[in-house]
Amino acid sequence: MATIATTLENEKTVEIKRFEVHQIIQHAAMMTTFILLVITGLPMKYNTLAVSEWWAALWGGISVLRTVHHVAAFVMIGDCAYHLGYLGFSTFVQKKPFPLSMIPTPRDGMTLLQEMAYFLGIRKDPPLFDRFNWKEKFDYWAIFWGVPIMAGSGLVLLYPVFATQHLPGWVVPVAYTAHSHEALLALTWIAMVHIFFNHFSPGTFPLNKAIFTGKVPADRYREEHTLDYERMNNKPE
Repeated sequence: MATIATTLENEKTVEIKRFEVHQIIQHAAMMTTFILLVITGLPMKYNTLAVSEWWAALWGGISVLRTVHHVAAFVMIGDCAYHLGYLGFSTFVQKKPFPLSMIPTPRDGMTLLQEMAYFLGIRKDPPLFDRFNWKEKFDYWAIFWGVPIMAGSGLVLLYPVFATQHLPGWVVPVAYTAHSHEALLALTWIAMVHIFFNHFSPGTFPLNKAIFTGKVPADRYREEHTLDYERMNNKPE
């Protein structure tokens, strides 16, 4: 549960702790490896382009790009494995409520429709959100789709002989297609949706510092996560 860092006398200066250090580190690892995978993977995908040849030469050759790509991939897989362990420990050992609050509910579908109605002018007021809104949950669970596809197909491409010893031969070209297309889909989603909603939206532009500092200004948290904010302030001492 997010906690208030100090008194609520001035919401402009008060900050609410939204993310703990484990979450900040996991996001930093995911962000860093994703960037490395993009800037090393795209030149290999479009290797005939002059800009790709220039970029590869700048790194010291295609073999260096490939090595960095593979190392970043394994770090991302490790980060995801750690995250799953972190979720299990937080839920079943520490009994923290936040992992369960990331699970989509029918209310998320309702707030999605309410927000669309608000944007279209059908609804007068925007919906009230809890600790995580439908956009954040959708963004989060997209990783559980993307990473298994990227990691699974990437491992097949990295170890094709081993893969074809246990799977049909057609798994290699299928893995190549899946890896290539999912990479572009992930890049498009991060660039056009994740970055836009988290950093370019009103109140956060040009940078949402929450995932880097772990804290959010109380006035912004009250506006964006009203239900959780009210729950914290109504909680008995």
